Amino acid sequence: MRFNKETGKFGMLLFGDLHEKPDYKTSLRFTDMQKMMIAALNKYEPDICVLLGDNFDTEICRDNPDEFVKGISALCAPATGRGIPVYAIMGNHEHDPGIDEKVIEAYSRVPLLNLRAEGVPGKADYYEVLYSSDGETPEAILWFLDSNNLYEDRSKSHYDFVHTDQIEWFEKTYAELNEKAGKVLPSYIFQHTPVPEEYRLLRKAHFYELPVSVKGYNSHSGTRYVGAKGTEGYVGEGPCSPDINNGQFESWKKTGGVKAAFFGHDHLNDFSGFVDGIFLAQHKTAGFRAYTDGCRSCVRYVELSEDNPGVFRQELAHFKDFGLKSESLGPVFRTINDRQSQIMHICARAAGVAAAAAVIYKITAGGLFNGKK
Repeated sequence: MRFNKETGKFGMLLFGDLHEKPDYKTSLRFTDMQKMMIAALNKYEPDICVLLGDNFDTEICRDNPDEFVKGISALCAPATGRGIPVYAIMGNHEHDPGIDEKVIEAYSRVPLLNLRAEGVPGKADYYEVLYSSDGETPEAILWFLDSNNLYEDRSKSHYDFVHTDQIEWFEKTYAELNEKAGKVLPSYIFQHTPVPEEYRLLRKAHFYELPVSVKGYNSHSGTRYVGAKGTEGYVGEGPCSPDINNGQFESWKKTGGVKAAFFGHDHLNDFSGFVDGIFLAQHKTAGFRAYTDGCRSCVRYVELSEDNPGVFRQELAHFKDFGLKSESLGPVFRTINDRQSQIMHICARAAGVAAAAAVIYKITAGGLFNGKK
């Protein structure tokens, strides 16, 4: 893994929560997902792609791993067919069947697809060093971390977190790589479940903001939130992070080199911002299988520069930004644009089904938004 000799850049295209299923051969939802994947690959021409977990139904891997391999191969084909490597992480649903070793082995059978277990035994943690364009000098590290599944005591936390021994492996390995390089290498984290510190990108909603606010998740459920100052993107739901803070973010701060962390898990959120100097970015689904918000599925492109790999450029692109038309959605969500979809979502929360129905009528019969974003 190295910077491009001609451009001095290294581009990463991120896909969140695809939740693809075994019926992909006949599914229009799969067709729509691949449309966006192909359009994004054409636009950005990345060096790698990253799947942020909950990628493909792992239940079939229990009894028919060959079919699972075919499915995940088809999912990745737009990238791997161009010779672009794909890096995957385990989401909570990859863990659901309890056959982690079998799932990881199946991933390893797909050419150019990476999902490895190099850290703590039983956990799918691994990393890649990004080298200079001549392949001689380490310049950055990409970490792909396993945030586990559900916590054993659901009365304390619904979702699990990155465990202490995983954090210790990360710190030890990072220190060794820095010592070998003779410098602190900038690091970029890819992980499924967001850290609790994402709530620091939000603030408590004022009374007049309640119609556009979201309810916090689990231990935060008593508060409604909106994006805080400096937070960019769409807050569509309360971040579904663990209720127990196991110190992972503090560990990142202690190392001194973590620049950004990118998460999946929350299908409606694409907000991002800096917390204590570390960029935290949420990724909504890039597919059409799981709960979503009209045609607002999106991808994120992240680009590093060889002359300063500790600084990055990033941008979001939604389904309709590519000029695409959905084949899988109903007539309303197929027609409206992203902003209209967001307004409908807000109206539904604010005034219930009646208000949402009125907006639908205006859009479809009265052209309320005049087709503009």
